[in-house]
Amino acid sequence: MSTFFGINIALSSLLAQQRALDTVGNNVANVNTPGYRRQEAVLTPGPVYPPAGANGLLMGGQWGSGVEVQMIRRAQDAYLDLHARTVHQEAAQWQSAQTALAEVEGIIAPTSDSNLGALLDRFWNAWQDLSAHPEELSARVNVRQQGITLCAAVRQTVAQLRESQAGIDLTLTGKVEEINRLAADTASLNRQIAAAQAEGRQPNDLLDQRDQALSQLADLVGITAFATDRGDVIASIGGRPLIQGSAWYGVTAATRPDGHIELRWQEDGAAVNVQGGEVFGLTQVRDSAIPGYLAQLDTLAANLVAAVNAVHQTGYGMDGSTGNDFFAPGTTAANIDLSAAVLADARAVAAASTADAPGDGSLALAIAQVRDQALIGGITLNDAFRSLMGDVANATRSAADTVAAKQLSLQQVTTQQQSLYGVSLDEEMTNMIAYQHAYDAAARLMATMNDMLDTLINKTASP
Repeated sequence: MSTFFGINIALSSLLAQQRALDTVGNNVANVNTPGYRRQEAVLTPGPVYPPAGANGLLMGGQWGSGVEVQMIRRAQDAYLDLHARTVHQEAAQWQSAQTALAEVEGIIAPTSDSNLGALLDRFWNAWQDLSAHPEELSARVNVRQQGITLCAAVRQTVAQLRESQAGIDLTLTGKVEEINRLAADTASLNRQIAAAQAEGRQPNDLLDQRDQALSQLADLVGITAFATDRGDVIASIGGRPLIQGSAWYGVTAATRPDGHIELRWQEDGAAVNVQGGEVFGLTQVRDSAIPGYLAQLDTLAANLVAAVNAVHQTGYGMDGSTGNDFFAPGTTAANIDLSAAVLADARAVAAASTADAPGDGSLALAIAQVRDQALIGGITLNDAFRSLMGDVANATRSAADTVAAKQLSLQQVTTQQQSLYGVSLDEEMTNMIAYQHAYDAAARLMATMNDMLDTLINKTASP
């Protein structure tokens, strides 16, 4: 055993405590860094002396040779990471859906008095007024104008809903670039991490960056990810790999036959089976919710046109004409309008049930009473529209409630992560003091060993 064995022990302690202090300093420096996970210097005893199986006198057994820093351990929990990604992507999915549905609600059920329900009421009231004043041209002009306003509002509602779908398409196109960038970054990090671990190093900062990228991908497109024995990560969308080791498989925005955007794999053009995240929430609103509302508007428009025209065709206008449609027949909510005859001349608006009866408003009254007829599933047109508005409001409220629940779950998992991964300044200050005292003690030990050697070498020398 070397005479300097004690100095080597003291030196190992000095180096180990210094490395531990450096780790504490790095934690403190990154206390507010997003995605940073607390690190810890793992101290282990140095190799014993003499090693097992060595020949020679053991002199009472084996002695420790000091302390070593085995590794700089990063706080992690694979199950918590998986759970956190799941909660993140669910929260992102419902948040994007709720935002899109709130926009749809503002289109179909605006809070102003210009919504379709109010305009429909004005339309019926105009017919009621015409039935009381059939001899006045102004009453027919008012009926025509209320019809024009109602048709324009229906068309505008359809146009705005389709613009909302187009806006979602534009958003999805922008998400593609972000997905590909994050996939490329994660694949590059996989390569660097695998190389570092193969060299026996612990790439904690790279692991933090990769976890951040995976979390962002989960928010965007709902990935499933797991780590391999080599240290890299495989991430997939709908069962198909997006990232596999250092390789990544890009996605692209392609136009479907219906004109909307969908995500496809660059490799073979197959549709990406997105099952979570912002992309899934947006596509659900675009492909399910909005088409459903458009179909309901078509049903409303078709029944309104059919019911009013059926009565109007039997009546007589101020100009003596009969058999005229009030609405252009065979229309949908997208192109509903008044008939050419009524648009050309308000006197073609029928109010009388018999010819040459300028004071007869019975037909106008019959049209006004269409308001009370159960035309759609046993309910009136007004009630059907109120049902549509209620459907939109309920969907938006349900999405908002789900977002609130998901945000609560997200808050809970974030608290768990912060408890496990986050930097506690109080804890770091405590560790700093402990490592500092250990360093001071090691320095005293080295000074004591130095004094002993000085006595041995210089004060026991022959005169």
